[in-house]
Amino acid sequence: MTTGLDRVLLGDSMVKGPFMAIYPGGLYPDTTYYNQDSTIYYPFSVEQAKAYLEAAGLKDSDGDGLVNYPDGANVEIALLASNAAGTDTTLSDGIIAMMEKIGLRVIADYTDGNGVEARRDAGDFDWAIRRVERAFNTVLQDTASLAPLGPTTSPFHKAGPDGTIEVMDFEQKLVDIMNEFRSATAERRKELMVDYQKIFTENVYSAGLVNYPGALIINKRFRNVPAGTPILSFQWAEDSALREQMYVPAEEQKDYELFPKTLAGL
Repeated sequence: MTTGLDRVLLGDSMVKGPFMAIYPGGLYPDTTYYNQDSTIYYPFSVEQAKAYLEAAGLKDSDGDGLVNYPDGANVEIALLASNAAGTDTTLSDGIIAMMEKIGLRVIADYTDGNGVEARRDAGDFDWAIRRVERAFNTVLQDTASLAPLGPTTSPFHKAGPDGTIEVMDFEQKLVDIMNEFRSATAERRKELMVDYQKIFTENVYSAGLVNYPGALIINKRFRNVPAGTPILSFQWAEDSALREQMYVPAEEQKDYELFPKTLAGL
């Protein structure tokens, strides 16, 4: 599936220009723990994707262009996505078209934002589009979600109804890394995340799509804003900069108050 995705085309379908970048999966480039050399990327190739499907025993046995299970039924995959976000629907349409070219029939399964979250948490989906995993950027927040450390910590592998979870071999490596990470030194943590990224992307724990840069837009009148303030390293947008430290020079203060000399809430 990941080899059959033309991520450049997916990015262009969302916005033209040098804004969208290929995202192989795993840690985001924004994080200080990201290491490009340890990021494994499987290039786009329709022919290779078809070869992988055939090697897995999925062939087009009835000549309709779609691969079949050994019993003759077409492989059909439901793609869970939010109908409230234009980006999700755009990506879904692109994925469906690309998967058809390699012989997979993917069907859009749209629902509202809350419904998507509930169904993902319940494991009620085949494939699902996810946006902005905070732990992939900060690493220090929601750290437990980076591996199946417990029955429900990982968004990619949750326990069944009986509460047990059977991890795959590479997942166990991720679990070991994150268990050590929690008590490791800062330098050791960087080393551990290099290994984490390689294992995650090499095994395609989740198929990354695209990523794009963000920005914290602040009126030019504000002062004492650290240059290059990131919007993700600690939290989103204004939570990355202390608003209490900002000020506007007296000579640039204008009459912009909506309710002058009135305290909010009074």
